[in-house]
Amino acid sequence: MKVNKKQSRISDEIFTIVIFFILFILVFSVFSFLSKDFLSTRNIINILKHVSITAIAALGLTFVISVGHSDISFYMTACFSAMLMAWLISKGVTPIICIIAGLLAGACWGTISGIAVGKFKLPDIISTIAIGSIAFGAAYLFSDGAFIYKNFLSSGIGLLNEAKVIGIPLPVIIMLVLYIFAYILMEKSKYGRYFYATGSNKVSAFFSGIKVNRVIIISFVICGMLAAISTMITTAAQGNGNVKSGLNLLMPCFSAVYIGSSVFKKPSVIGTFFGAVFISMMLNGFTLINVPYYYGDLVISVVLIVAILFSKIQFSKGIKIKKKRGVA
Repeated sequence: MKVNKKQSRISDEIFTIVIFFILFILVFSVFSFLSKDFLSTRNIINILKHVSITAIAALGLTFVISVGHSDISFYMTACFSAMLMAWLISKGVTPIICIIAGLLAGACWGTISGIAVGKFKLPDIISTIAIGSIAFGAAYLFSDGAFIYKNFLSSGIGLLNEAKVIGIPLPVIIMLVLYIFAYILMEKSKYGRYFYATGSNKVSAFFSGIKVNRVIIISFVICGMLAAISTMITTAAQGNGNVKSGLNLLMPCFSAVYIGSSVFKKPSVIGTFFGAVFISMMLNGFTLINVPYYYGDLVISVVLIVAILFSKIQFSKGIKIKKKRGVA
């Protein structure tokens, strides 16, 4: 009987994954038919670059959601990191130092959010909105809200977006390296189990010897740093410092994570990656067929709601199965 239940669970997982990839192929085919430029080499490269920006930030969010929390500050703290990098570039600082400073800023804001949620047990949504708003407001101080152009063309920071390694754009290389490392950490090491155990049941995780507060703080730090990387790449692509450069990350990143969660039954590195690819492909397709951007936002929002509902249904179903097994 246990074998049958296990086989049934595996069959359900395979069925969900198959359905997702059928939908993926269907959307891909529709856009290929509606736009002759969709499959062009130039557009494929654009999609890959767009995927990398969304996927890197969404990867950080995956860590936070895996511990059972939400971070509504990452896209605003990322704006601070990008503006700090841009401001330092305008002062003639070496790009490497500017990027490191942006990363450290993202880590600092993530630490603040992690301490607020993990140590002081503040509501994650309310506290991260407040912390993100502070960071976003502070980002205006670098230029009084004006764009920063000085030294951008001569500093070489544009290489963060334009450079290629064996023909592959650098942002894509960065994304792949981060995802490989995150996959090994989350799926192949005991430390990854700490994140999932914390998200599953914090009390049980604590009595199992896991330092729950530390795991939560680390997840927020990772989220802040990866969001900073994503927005700094965007800033390098734009060729100027813009306070609002990271504001479009919120919906695509949450959608990517929850699409992955609904398909692979939990927040996962692989699920987030495919979710990010799916979201980026749709946004790119809408742009090519001249659909107004607000319709794209509408579709992404609907996809997010459906993904969350599907994840909740699966979670509730899993709890019922565990209760039945406990009674048996």
